[in-house]
Amino acid sequence: MIRRHRVLRTGCLCALLAAGVCCATPAARPTLTFEQHSLRIPLAVGSDGTVSLAERPPLIGRLDLSEILRTEGIRPGAAATTVQLMLHYGRIYVVGDAFRSVWEITPQPGTCRASYRPIPVLQSADQVRLKKVRLSRYGSSGSSCLRLDRAGAGPIFITSQGEARNDCP
Repeated sequence: MIRRHRVLRTGCLCALLAAGVCCATPAARPTLTFEQHSLRIPLAVGSDGTVSLAERPPLIGRLDLSEILRTEGIRPGAAATTVQLMLHYGRIYVVGDAFRSVWEITPQPGTCRASYRPIPVLQSADQVRLKKVRLSRYGSSGSSCLRLDRAGAGPIFITSQGEARNDCP
């Protein structure tokens, strides 16, 4: 009888232990420190409104900016147009002289499509267009921003959330 009681108790303990192991939170996945540095590329816009990222490895591809140019009031092919493209926190930012906004382009993984949206940076009505623009990375590795310098005004900072601010938090 005592032996039977021990077997029953041992069986219950094993079942309880197995249930505890199954219900335990899964072990955290291993992580690596990853600091993404920004890449700024000045590019000439083609007459069809596209920019060629590169034609040879390691970077191959094209980006059709024709809708963005049209929204900015710039006719593709009408004049020599150049833009600056910057990769920052997995998104692509595009700006050029005569733009009103910085454009955020977010690639859709596994496709050849990307969503895009303007980030308005002109704060007063007297600023009609951006002039002498330059994109750069600004801030510490823990909290960096995209910095937009332009003629006639102070810098604008784009946060990792895609918000335009007068400072980099």
